[in-house]
Amino acid sequence: MYSQADPKFQSTFAFTKISARAIREALKEEKGYRDEQLPSRQTIGDILNRMGYSLKKHKK
Repeated sequence: MYSQADPKFQSTFAFTKISARAIREALKEEKGYRDEQLPSRQTIGDILNRMGYSLKKHKK
């Protein structure tokens, strides 16, 4: 994964481009959640979009 700074330099946070699927998998692998405990990939994407994160579809 690669990180990038806020393009407008208004924040000290670094942003990482990641898909909702990758976030879901990371929650299972790194935090120990089971599949049935997590919302669907689409729901995670919707939540992130509402929070202002714009997810891009990746090429298959």
